[in-house]
Amino acid sequence: MREAFFILLVVFVLLALTAIRYRKQIAGMIGLARMLKQAKRSATESSKAFPANPEKSTQLVNCSKCDIWVPQKKAVKFREGFICSDVCKKVEQAAEPVHRA
Repeated sequence: MREAFFILLVVFVLLALTAIRYRKQIAGMIGLARMLKQAKRSATESSKAFPANPEKSTQLVNCSKCDIWVPQKKAVKFREGFICSDVCKKVEQAAEPVHRA
């Protein structure tokens, strides 16, 4: 029994000396583990913040005049495409050739 206790004491002392020698690296690994755990927690919380319901999302359309993307609800239907605002619609209509019969 004394031999087992002495062996455990020697192993404990060796582990303690190793921990003292590499304490900065051990502290760095613990800090890294905490940072990864916090990043995982924040990633799961942020994924809960955005609803996964595709019905509430809106489709974007490209303005055929000024080439910007706007929500389809705010866009104005014009011929085959969409226009971002009434200003672009007036500019587009002004650029049309006048048909004279």
